[in-house]
Amino acid sequence: MPKFGRNLTVKGWLKELLMTFLGTTISIVLTFGSATWVERKEADKARRLLAMTIISDIDQSLEVVTKRRLAEERGHETACYIIENKDRLESIPEDTLQMFIDYVTSSSFNSDMEFKTMNENIFISSQDTWRTLNDRKFLNNVQEFYNARAVLEQQWKEWICFKKPVTKEEEYELFMGGQCKSTADLCRKLLECKRLDSYMDFVSSRMMAYLGFLRLINLNEENKFLMNITEQDMEEFVNQTYMEINPAKEKDLVGTWNAVVHDKKNELVYEFRRDHTFAMHQFTCVGTAFFRHKMVQRYWLSGTWGVEGDSLVMHYDMKSYKLDVDDSEISYPAHFADSVRAVKALLEGEMLKPRLVKKLDQNNRTAQATNIDKSGTRMELTDSDKNTIHYQRKINQK
Repeated sequence: MPKFGRNLTVKGWLKELLMTFLGTTISIVLTFGSATWVERKEADKARRLLAMTIISDIDQSLEVVTKRRLAEERGHETACYIIENKDRLESIPEDTLQMFIDYVTSSSFNSDMEFKTMNENIFISSQDTWRTLNDRKFLNNVQEFYNARAVLEQQWKEWICFKKPVTKEEEYELFMGGQCKSTADLCRKLLECKRLDSYMDFVSSRMMAYLGFLRLINLNEENKFLMNITEQDMEEFVNQTYMEINPAKEKDLVGTWNAVVHDKKNELVYEFRRDHTFAMHQFTCVGTAFFRHKMVQRYWLSGTWGVEGDSLVMHYDMKSYKLDVDDSEISYPAHFADSVRAVKALLEGEMLKPRLVKKLDQNNRTAQATNIDKSGTRMELTDSDKNTIHYQRKINQK
């Protein structure tokens, strides 16, 4: 009979069989063990990522309430100052008068002071979230926070202490009724509101609500402790980006840049020239129930520019400021004529003066952190208040 392979004794055959069995067993253990280890690492990574997402959301909510509390403080102090100096309102700076108007009326809106609820909705509705986190104390802390946030939001919208003293109807009449020719006139009218004193007296109740909520900062610190997440981990998580950027150089900025806007009702354009001068143009379209089509508020500014470090620095020449309100495209019934004139007067006056121009009246120098993308066609500018605007280079320019 022919022999295949090696000529092994029984002892050698058993030894080789054993070695083959051990090799196969070790290979299986290593394969499944490695897979289990990788799965465990991936699960831990997912758990930390989800935990940091929720912790960051809580931190952002705490920041929103901190801004509300500071706005309450500043608004109350400003209102006290306005009341004490009601006989000389014309001599008070416009931005101070506007702060008082924002404090007592409900039309002012700041998205930085609104809660974002997307992450909360994901946390509550997803069973995967609960399985991934797998920490009862952490889950209870998060649920407690979101419950407290919902209560505060309901108080902010419905509690009588938070109700602004000037109603929507009164505000409408003051703003659109043509009764006020200046910001000082408007403030004088607002001071006549009978509910103003009561609103001022409720300041302690509003502050207690904010401060009570802000004590939950300790709860979020416990969350970081439970999940073994450091401040450095959170900073890297918040700042993570895949954007490839280049340091801003003057030659990169020369050209015309259009701010990215969601519609054609607004436009903001900067032209940076090689001689370090610039020109800026902005327009805003305004529509109301009084007329059809849009009334257009346009303004122009110019000045000088340069790059300092990673910032674009501009010095505006306020003497170059020019404002125009174009009502040539609108149409309206004759009985709305007074209201239309009132809208145009507001757009031409100090009350609805462009926000940038109001800031430049105090300081005509701006410095904005500047990033240019790899293609050189997109730019972002971030000011000292962390407001970011993105721009695109005008087509066919470099």
